[in-house]
Amino acid sequence: MSEAQPDIPVAARRGRAVARLAARLGVLLVRLAGDALLVDAAYETWRSGSPLRIIVIAAVAGFAVLTLWVLSQGGRIGGRGWLTDPASPYILILGLFIYSAGSPNDIANGPVMVGQPAGVALLGILLLLVALAVVRFSGPWGVRTLWLRVIVAALGVYAVWALVLALRARTGAVAVLAGDCEWRAAPVWLRGGDMGAFVVLPLAFVREFADAMTRLTLVGLFRWMVIFALGSWLAIRVAGA
Repeated sequence: MSEAQPDIPVAARRGRAVARLAARLGVLLVRLAGDALLVDAAYETWRSGSPLRIIVIAAVAGFAVLTLWVLSQGGRIGGRGWLTDPASPYILILGLFIYSAGSPNDIANGPVMVGQPAGVALLGILLLLVALAVVRFSGPWGVRTLWLRVIVAALGVYAVWALVLALRARTGAVAVLAGDCEWRAAPVWLRGGDMGAFVVLPLAFVREFADAMTRLTLVGLFRWMVIFALGSWLAIRVAGA
């Protein structure tokens, strides 16, 4: 006969239940925030008269209809599948901005969000991506090599500082990646905007990819690979516009 398993203390069971509930609520809040941003983008882009308003409305409406269908079939937010993933609305937002980044005129008439014109909203997205890249690379889930974590964290903080200042000045993303950001005494390619977009973001993608190869799994990593790959692609499109 197998040995009897010791009973789990009541306090430990409650602690685990609370932790699961908190994680579940966190996932729901992240997803609801992304959905709210999508609805806001659709509404504000329509009101702005942007040439892309039909595309944005159609993309958001299609996403909403498909998500509701998946939920009606038993899917749940945070469960298996792309449409129920908490990152899916953010990935769609990235896709819409990538689509609109063909030229400075296209960027200026792209999606409008949170009361900001397209170029400023795009800069805010790049700022958020760089901040997430720093956390993923140098945070608790990041690389184990201390000196590498410190270097990337320093570069990331420098980039975030430059992007925050540019955002406060309402500088557009095209101008920032062309060098209109701190630190202006440095060459353009060493200024904060370019360091964040073309160093920190690609390094974050490489780290996620390397981690997936080491662990031989994409679980918990693939969404981050997609986000940082799309962020890098978005930066390249904006810089080449």
